[in-house]
Amino acid sequence: MAASVASKSSVRRASLKSTTSYKQALHEILANMQPEEDMDVAHKSGPPVDFTFRDLRAVTDICKVDPREGPNKYVKIEVKRKNENDEVPLFPEDNDKKNDEPRQFYKYCSKAIKLGNNSLARLENFSSGLQAVLEDPESIEWIDLSFNDLTKIDNVILEYPNLKVLYLHANYIDDLKQVDKLAALPHLKTLTLHGNMIEGKKGYRQYVIMTIPQLQYFDFSRITKADRDKAQVWRKLKLIESTTHKKKPKAAEA
Repeated sequence: MAASVASKSSVRRASLKSTTSYKQALHEILANMQPEEDMDVAHKSGPPVDFTFRDLRAVTDICKVDPREGPNKYVKIEVKRKNENDEVPLFPEDNDKKNDEPRQFYKYCSKAIKLGNNSLARLENFSSGLQAVLEDPESIEWIDLSFNDLTKIDNVILEYPNLKVLYLHANYIDDLKQVDKLAALPHLKTLTLHGNMIEGKKGYRQYVIMTIPQLQYFDFSRITKADRDKAQVWRKLKLIESTTHKKKPKAAEA
């Protein structure tokens, strides 16, 4: 009896290991699939690719679901595997197909992706996940990660220097210093962070404005000259405060 239980346990572990390896291979295979030449959509950009409300637990889950349809049609290009003789199924249900028609895959021509309202706690494999669904992810200008479970701003965001709009509101970011990373994005004009724990920090808005001077909109409101002046005053006060509270050197003992 014990041997039977041990055998079932071994099979279960082997199955789990196989499933995990499969999921890891899936986004890598899709990321390497090459777009067909299509002059009708060349150099065109469609609407944001919308993966909101898809119950994503990992970024690579976007390989297994279709984006939500909107009023504007997606611009997409069919892609092919690099190795046409690759017998690894891209989806589990491919094993059960009775017909001989190959599954069609597409990459979307867009400079924006919406990943909000999911359950993303980390951005592991973010780059390969975007590569799997976007025709040119390096040109992306808008990323929506709002309403997720993120606790920090991942450095992977900095791999997209053309980024202009970044939504991070309604997450769990609690360290204001995380914002410092975003100063490295030269074209970032719009940022949202409200609904995170850092929103309650003293000087929250002033800190962000001073840290990312290229911003024009923050938390859906335009940054005015008065906002920048206030941020400058806040910064000077913080410098004075930090100087005042520095520990004085102990007096030399007699």
